[in-house]
Amino acid sequence: MSDKKSGGVPAVDRERPLLLKNAIILDYYPVAMDADPAPRVIRGDLRVVGERITDRGPNLDPQEGEEVVDLDGMTLLPGNINAHGHLYAALAGGMPQPNATLETFTDILTEIWWPLDRALDHEAVYLSALAGAWDAARCGTTLIFDHHASLAAVGGSLDRIEQGLAAVGLRGCLCYETTDRGGKGQRDTCLDENERYLQKLGDLKPGDVPRFRGLVGAHASFTLEDKTLQLLGDICSRHDTGLHIHLAEGPTDREVSRERGWLDPLERLAANGLLRAGSIFAHGVDLSPLDMQTIEDHDCWLVHCGRSNMNNGVGRAPVDRFPSRCALGTDGLDDNLWGELRTTYFRGNEGGRGPLGHAGAARFWLGNYRLAREVFGEPFGSLDTGAPADFIVLDNFRKTPLDQENWLSHLLFCFHPWDIAAVYVGGSRVYARGDAPPADAALLQETAARIWKLMGVTK
Repeated sequence: MSDKKSGGVPAVDRERPLLLKNAIILDYYPVAMDADPAPRVIRGDLRVVGERITDRGPNLDPQEGEEVVDLDGMTLLPGNINAHGHLYAALAGGMPQPNATLETFTDILTEIWWPLDRALDHEAVYLSALAGAWDAARCGTTLIFDHHASLAAVGGSLDRIEQGLAAVGLRGCLCYETTDRGGKGQRDTCLDENERYLQKLGDLKPGDVPRFRGLVGAHASFTLEDKTLQLLGDICSRHDTGLHIHLAEGPTDREVSRERGWLDPLERLAANGLLRAGSIFAHGVDLSPLDMQTIEDHDCWLVHCGRSNMNNGVGRAPVDRFPSRCALGTDGLDDNLWGELRTTYFRGNEGGRGPLGHAGAARFWLGNYRLAREVFGEPFGSLDTGAPADFIVLDNFRKTPLDQENWLSHLLFCFHPWDIAAVYVGGSRVYARGDAPPADAALLQETAARIWKLMGVTK
């Protein structure tokens, strides 16, 4: 084993095969893309060649030129996936409260998040993505469905998000959240950025395991005119991809739509061809049972962001009624998916054993991997032969036994970011405990202070 600073596991040259021996391996799906979830725990070895796992089993024999690491009972599990994040918010942590009193969700948008996305320049976009990706890696998150906004620096912004993720070594599915808040000119710039990035991805020579995918982004229907929804639908059709949008994040979405004489939010999306298979709708706090069934019927995804909903005071989402394609996101608070899962579970039990329970928590957790499998076309969530080598290595200190009957209880009560020894993506180690961060803290602090001043929350 290597020194403690590297988390007990060595850095890996992706060109050199790696054999990990004597691991406790937890994964959630078989490698077959059409397989149902089947969490399992075994003790065994993994062989990694390039970006993939090429063999799995007990007592694998080392091959010539292979690096061999005895994990001595350390736990391996698939990298975590964030189904809805905002890397642009990474430098908002610790920001002073605005001078205005925040009484409603609209106040939070107009006094915090909308000033933030107008204050970001190209450098700040990149540094936010870099800092956010580093935080994600330290939480074991290896893939982020990011929903970006930077109205003063739209063009090329998705490239900068990609660069920040790539500098750390993570995967991402990116989009720009189109809005009409800045008028027709800025709206068109937002639309253009979505289409430009999708075209860029389409022009790339395919690699082994995709690092990046794209969706068409939109903020929320109450900031979008009907013509803009139509244009978003046109881009989705041209690139055969889905929409990533905030939907019914509290009653504001529906109330503003009715005030303006529009259809209700989900009906507006349907009228413009935006209920597309693979689309991601975030929050879903203010959706009716009929809305839920409509989302189910169109094979769309509904992502629960429980901690954000609590922080913004928008209400409690009916998680027991979410469609079969449901998942968990953090909405920019952080990328700690274990924390998000716990909050969802505990909140569901508040006031007595709630409607979520173990089965519901497992449904949301496993949904993140199903979403990634659908969008990337790769068997994420599996650590079997042929799967991408994206995994977390935990310390070998576990207070209680881990098996396939209690895996969820370990996620809910035992696994924490401080247990992470190392994180691998595509067969390369992207984080180990004790690694130096990829950006200078003083530069990040200076950038954050500059942003806050532009927002008017500091002098």
